[in-house]
Amino acid sequence: MHEVNSRRLTHLIALAEEGSFARAAERVHLSQPALSRSIQALEEEVGMKLFDRAARGVAMTAAGRLLVERARRVLFETRCLFRDVELLKTHELGEVRIGLGPYAAVVLLPDLLVEFARRFPKIKVRIELGEGDALLAKLHAEQIDFLVGDRRVPPVTPDVTLRRLPRHEGGWFARPDHPLFARDTVQLAALREFPLVSVTLPAFMKDALHRLLKYRAHEQIPLQIECNDVAVLKDVVARTDAVLFSTASAVRRDLEMRRLARIPLVNPPRLALEFALVYLAERTLSPAADSALGLAEQVMEDANRAAQGLLHPDSLAT
Repeated sequence: MHEVNSRRLTHLIALAEEGSFARAAERVHLSQPALSRSIQALEEEVGMKLFDRAARGVAMTAAGRLLVERARRVLFETRCLFRDVELLKTHELGEVRIGLGPYAAVVLLPDLLVEFARRFPKIKVRIELGEGDALLAKLHAEQIDFLVGDRRVPPVTPDVTLRRLPRHEGGWFARPDHPLFARDTVQLAALREFPLVSVTLPAFMKDALHRLLKYRAHEQIPLQIECNDVAVLKDVVARTDAVLFSTASAVRRDLEMRRLARIPLVNPPRLALEFALVYLAERTLSPAADSALGLAEQVMEDANRAAQGLLHPDSLAT
């Protein structure tokens, strides 16, 4: 296999364009004998004569013309390569591919996209929405750079790095004029009287709901609507008697606008989702992906803090 260094290709092009060893040597800042040795070494490397020497200068052979043409392309691509590497380092070029579970998506979007675009306007962002197992498969196939979802879905494996985020407190939410708010007390079992809407539930959440709402083991949870777009579910809940389990961070803007309200259950169980950032353990993230990872962590924490302030306003004073 031939390994021709870029300096010799630069010498080759200079000689071809100047037509003289003296002028080419001056152009590449070499002595004439040093340039002559470089060209001779290149001819020995390819096993063909590249220039015919004459008193008036040099003329390319057929092999020389072919090599010069290819050398120009090689050096151009080399310059482009190093330019692109510099652009990647300075966030001026590249793409970030992020996988989001349904709750993580509604917490992060569009804040993450807006802030990332403000900081790095030249970087393309692609969002993949899905469930834990599907997103993990995309991560292993290197179709996404990292994912954000409940840390229990997918399970931890040695080939991924999992960065835990603070727990996001959950609860049951309905529209503010829902019939439940007219009652003096609301027991957990009262939720069974109204339509339930939910994202596609993983096994551990189905088991938890069975226990909380006291369904028998053989009974299916009667979900009226099952949809992985939490924004759609929130809109349904705001316009019907349906109730929704969600993290407070996912409905914080709806709480602020009084489109939704937390159902004041008697002795409510402590429910939370435990989010995590997940990426491949033996892969180096691109600078843009690493910045997006840090920004996603920040947005998730800010949203969680804002939601806690809505649910527990007294805690802000402490």
